[in-house]
Amino acid sequence: MFRLMGKRRGRIVAVADIGSGSAGVAIVSTQADGPVRILAAERAMLPFEERTAQANISGVIAQLEAAAQKTLAQYAALKNKEVPHVSAAYAVIRAPWSTSRTVRAASEFPQETRIEEHMISALAQEALKKDTSSANVFETSVVRVELNGYPTAQPKDKHAHHIAVSLLVSDCEPSIRSGVSEALSKVFACPPPILRSGTRALLTTLRESALLPKECFVVNMTSQGTSLIAVRKGVVTDTGTVAEGSRTILKRIAGEKMPEETLALIRMLALDQCETEACEATKSALGKVEPELVKVFGEAMSKMSAVRRLPNALVLSAHEDLSQWLAHFLSRIDFAQFTMTTQPFSARALTRDDLSELVSAEGGVKIDAGLSVASALVNIEEHAGA
Repeated sequence: MFRLMGKRRGRIVAVADIGSGSAGVAIVSTQADGPVRILAAERAMLPFEERTAQANISGVIAQLEAAAQKTLAQYAALKNKEVPHVSAAYAVIRAPWSTSRTVRAASEFPQETRIEEHMISALAQEALKKDTSSANVFETSVVRVELNGYPTAQPKDKHAHHIAVSLLVSDCEPSIRSGVSEALSKVFACPPPILRSGTRALLTTLRESALLPKECFVVNMTSQGTSLIAVRKGVVTDTGTVAEGSRTILKRIAGEKMPEETLALIRMLALDQCETEACEATKSALGKVEPELVKVFGEAMSKMSAVRRLPNALVLSAHEDLSQWLAHFLSRIDFAQFTMTTQPFSARALTRDDLSELVSAEGGVKIDAGLSVASALVNIEEHAGA
């Protein structure tokens, strides 16, 4: 369970990014030297409307299957290119369907001892046994090993008298998990997909791209939920969730108006290209909802910072049309009370361009930040240790 994947040659893989109101699918060609190549991609969105939790799950699975079929059709239609069969699939499942946390276990030796792989695996198992917060664990990964109090990326064969292992543990909503596996296996006629949490995918990709500071606060927003992740010394130390996402925020802002229209106006306001009465009304609505959102996000941040304040550097992953406004919102003075310096967060919104060194798309293929992260993760894991 805790072994790293060995070196593999490049192959054709389907990758899905599942949020709470949409599902994106890409077919990629992994590359041992260079960015992953996205050959085809499609994202399907759920319409803006009220649904029960179960109806929302069914809707997301239906959109996943639709996006997968369209992506496969794009791939099959590629001209003058070989189109090998899709041999495997990955799926990144994000909030609110998955949640993550870090657990830790340590061991003391009477003298300096050579560290072997089975010692790390045993401590990882011990840490997992201590974690009784959920029965729906679907993913575990060792994210940090400390020898004599110091982190090391290559602990094997080194000597130490104390070893500590930090393990990222993720849960997943069971019906989403089974639905995602069935849909991707059916469309691509491949084995069940490898499942990854949104937290693991984002942190792994950002760390590989050098965009992730060793001390930062990560805000990962989907349509109806947001994951909050505190990273200290390169390790996830605290996590939280907020029952607000891009769609619920849009609903607060839009009121009786169409959410799609409101989103377009917010995008124009961010570009300073909006001067109509509708723009002014939207600007006013944004000002009215901000105090409500400050309360919601502030409560979650307060819990996370109860023992240690949060890092000031903030990395935001959200809907591209909302990301500029959200970055500004999260930089408000209201949240300064939760940071290490008692200064406002320094927020950076992640875009697909930020991952250009890890991801390339064939001409005409449209991708977003979510699919970029998921595709980059596949390439990283396929060639781990290469």
